[in-house]
Amino acid sequence: MRRRASVRVIDAVGDSSVGRIPVGLRPWGIALSPDARRLYTANGKSNSVSVIDTGTRQVVATVAVGQRPCEVLYVP
Repeated sequence: MRRRASVRVIDAVGDSSVGRIPVGLRPWGIALSPDARRLYTANGKSNSVSVIDTGTRQVVATVAVGQRPCEVLYVP
């Protein structure tokens, strides 16, 4: 099995992939902020969470967390 280290960007209207955003190894759980400006990925094999700016499609922060995170819960 090939484990990705990116999040795929999808065009929901055209139902197609329009790109990838590199994050940590094996992004499992993701969460979107209520204003849709930030996307958070739990990177299971990197022991980190990536914070993505959805407007620029860039990782703006990587946070070290415990071993093998698999879920993200966003609480404002």
